[in-house]
Amino acid sequence: MNRPARVAPILFLALFSAFAIASAQNYKPAIEYQSLLNMRYYEANGGFLVEDLQLVFPPANIGDAKLLVTDQAGSVVATVPLRYERMEFPAFGRFRPASGNPGNLRVGKSGSFIMQIVLGGQTITAMPFGLKEETSADPFNPGRKFVRDGSWRDLAYFSVVPDDPNGEVRFSWWLSTRELPPGMRQPKVTIHLVVNGKEMAASPGPVVPDTVDWYFYGHKQLGVPSVPRQHWLTLSDLTKQTGEIELVVKANGQPIKTYKTRASGGQLQRLPQNALTFEPPENFISPRFIDVSSGSNSSYKMFEMYWVKKQ
Repeated sequence: MNRPARVAPILFLALFSAFAIASAQNYKPAIEYQSLLNMRYYEANGGFLVEDLQLVFPPANIGDAKLLVTDQAGSVVATVPLRYERMEFPAFGRFRPASGNPGNLRVGKSGSFIMQIVLGGQTITAMPFGLKEETSADPFNPGRKFVRDGSWRDLAYFSVVPDDPNGEVRFSWWLSTRELPPGMRQPKVTIHLVVNGKEMAASPGPVVPDTVDWYFYGHKQLGVPSVPRQHWLTLSDLTKQTGEIELVVKANGQPIKTYKTRASGGQLQRLPQNALTFEPPENFISPRFIDVSSGSNSSYKMFEMYWVKKQ
């Protein structure tokens, strides 16, 4: 008589998992944008390394998959075949280089390109970017490198554990020394959250950028110095606001770029591309991702993302 009671939870989990998978399949698959932006990049040869790309809303049947780069004429410059791996989160999966392929995606020339992930013959995500070759004028340090440009310059995001209004919000962005004023070297860079023109929170300490290429500054806390107590910025701190919210990046106290969004009605404004039904679907930017930085499946965690854009 006790057997059904023991089986019921297992049956419930199986049914819930099946329902979650079916729900995910109602939306078109896409690559989580951050995993593209954070691909390892090699300045010396203008190449990328494909290691771990997150797939959002994986279809029931995964066909042939590949990552390729095309130029302005539509010609394929480089390609890497991909293999699919399931994750414990039903709405997510991951792509890695196909067995026997090292994952090297070599572009190695100046120009405008589009990075595309093709699944079953259909482009599911497309990311434009540019490369520019630079040659050293220093006779004691000759050589060349390729600098890249694209969404690294314009996008950033808040992240928080889903469905937790009091969850701690962290801020992530990309920065290149090319964004600094001429002559500025190794400045102290800080982040300032401004609501309707008044600063509400700031990073507790600076970062010191020293790379020409885009460097990812991930999941930084913002301190709120208000009474009755100092605390780290939470989602409710933001959603109870009404009006314009700015994230100002300052170098040695001088603003160098600003991201903007708005809050109203207890909600943070999202980018149009964050809508689950956004068209065209290859430009969709997922509002959630799985943090795999722990390296252990049991410690992976889902985060909500509130993307913001540079103004």
